[in-house]
Amino acid sequence: MERLYFIVNPTAGMDRAKDSFKEVCAMLDEMNMDYSFDYTKNKGHATELAVAAVKRGERYIVSVGGDGTLNEVAQGLVNTEAVLGVLPFGTGNDLAKALDLPTDPREALTVLLLESPRRIDVGIANDRMFFNVSGFGFDVDVLIATERYKKRFRGMIPYLMGIVHCLAHLRTLHLTIKDDGREWQRDALLISVGIGTHFGGGMNVLPLSDPFDGLFDVCVVKKLSVLRFIRLLPAFIKGGHTGYKEVEYFRTDHLEVSCPEHSLINYDGELSSDTPVTFRLLPGALNILVK
Repeated sequence: MERLYFIVNPTAGMDRAKDSFKEVCAMLDEMNMDYSFDYTKNKGHATELAVAAVKRGERYIVSVGGDGTLNEVAQGLVNTEAVLGVLPFGTGNDLAKALDLPTDPREALTVLLLESPRRIDVGIANDRMFFNVSGFGFDVDVLIATERYKKRFRGMIPYLMGIVHCLAHLRTLHLTIKDDGREWQRDALLISVGIGTHFGGGMNVLPLSDPFDGLFDVCVVKKLSVLRFIRLLPAFIKGGHTGYKEVEYFRTDHLEVSCPEHSLINYDGELSSDTPVTFRLLPGALNILVK
């Protein structure tokens, strides 16, 4: 294998990424492998490093961290001949779940060394790329509420309090959806559009998604009572919700969604922009190392 270049987020996974990467380096040294790395210093730095690596001719560029790091690195590699590797050492590692990539350092390195690249689809929501799941609604409201509680609490408590807060203030979104000449309205709690399967650190929102099939999977959870939503949540977390009458699940390569309610959009865990939003797909636009 040619040399590996690693882009490492040293704070990902509550510093797990840095520690696990040291294990990977020790294994590479034992094999006398040629490699180099840089640590990211701030938000957006991983994209800058990836773009610079492509320009100087690096072939294998590896994201070391979580979904946020992966998103930044991948942005610099779309529609190039460079190949993305993933050491999923972050907190959620949601795209890794869809690709069945191991989080154990030795196993993750083995995947890289197999040199088995495939072309994965890339999504664009308005003018921003995403590589896993985008959308808005209840999940985004929880993220926003969680950030407020993080000022006072640590661990999982802010996230759990965010869920309780949003259940107590459950919002209905009045969606207008356009897809391949169709247009329809839905009163909904959330809409998720994705290439991957999981979001939020393990919720299996799009269990039927195939990152290589040239189509988005779309999940719309329709308006329902708080009690019914609470009863639906366990199935939603495990991916068993697609058969429920309150859930609309379909595939498409282009989607336009608008609603009168103010709603920030989730891009692989980062929040930005606002509705209306147009989702479009770039089939096979990214080379990635898989099993």
